[in-house]
Amino acid sequence: MSLSEVRIKDVRNIKSAHLIPSPRLNLLVGPNGSGKTSFLEAIYLLSRARSFRTHNIKKVINSEESNLLVFAKLDHTGVKNKIAIKKDPQETTIRINDKTEKKSSELNRFFHAHLIRPESQVLLESGSSLRRSFVDWGVFHVEHAFLDASKKYNHTLKQRNKLLKSKQLDTLDVWSDKLAEYGIMITAHRERYVLQLEAALCLIVADLIGEIVINVEYIKGWDKGLSYDHALKKALARDLQYGHTTIGSHKSDIRVLVDGRLAQDYLSRGQMKLLIIALYLAQIKLMRDQGKKSICVLLDDLASELDGVNFNKVMLFLVGLDIQMFVTTTDESLFGDYVSDKASRVFHVKHGRVIKGDDE
Repeated sequence: MSLSEVRIKDVRNIKSAHLIPSPRLNLLVGPNGSGKTSFLEAIYLLSRARSFRTHNIKKVINSEESNLLVFAKLDHTGVKNKIAIKKDPQETTIRINDKTEKKSSELNRFFHAHLIRPESQVLLESGSSLRRSFVDWGVFHVEHAFLDASKKYNHTLKQRNKLLKSKQLDTLDVWSDKLAEYGIMITAHRERYVLQLEAALCLIVADLIGEIVINVEYIKGWDKGLSYDHALKKALARDLQYGHTTIGSHKSDIRVLVDGRLAQDYLSRGQMKLLIIALYLAQIKLMRDQGKKSICVLLDDLASELDGVNFNKVMLFLVGLDIQMFVTTTDESLFGDYVSDKASRVFHVKHGRVIKGDDE
């Protein structure tokens, strides 16, 4: 279940690239600024229709061109598919098996790229929105009814906020009831997922960090002692004061506890790096276990974030998942134990050119 062919055109300094990657480990070797991360960005675009580096697509398109194009063939348990994305500053075109699709979410029916990079370390230290997105991305892949409930919740939330802002309260109860209905559905999906995530995380942490007690606590976004509809009624005066809905599923969060204390208050900086990586690995494993779509892990400069022992622990875990990986590095020698078999390929990246190692 992997990318069996990749074509990239005009993504940053990559003018044109054509690869036949390994279904397992693919190593992208080159100096800083050579285009390694741009290659990962192209694969990410093919999965999520957006960049992980910027919201401004003009910065992603090669400065000499007006659009970019990424195309791939997928081989998933013998079933072959083709996906492609073309982007210019005004428009995104998505093609799946030679058919134009309007929704970027259609890409995720076939392919998921999961990114781990140095910036991922802020997951537990930033605001709740990043953690909420992390949870929802995982829920989306294992709870099939979640996307519809989430869309309905967000639509209802916007309508309720309009009424609160304008102080038009005639139909507020109707919208509040609907918000509670969809909010409860979303919460149930998230709570089930967080339990699965916690179980997977505990096993991974035992290997990476050691025998510590890990708990992942889901915070609903309202007083856990109240039903959502009751909490909305109790918060009405505050909602009217601020002109928006101050409690609910859109305020949810997770906390990771180690021996009953917040992980960021308990673990060392090095252990925190491992814990964040373990969270992403747990999510990847849960998606892999679903076995219904191609999964690709993108690791940007992993070796620079970890010492040798912990780097090898993470690599051994990923290799054991038996999934496709693209890993960037400036030092090929660090991966000597992982690129010596036929299930791996090395590509050298130089000035935006991606060349298979033995073709040079």
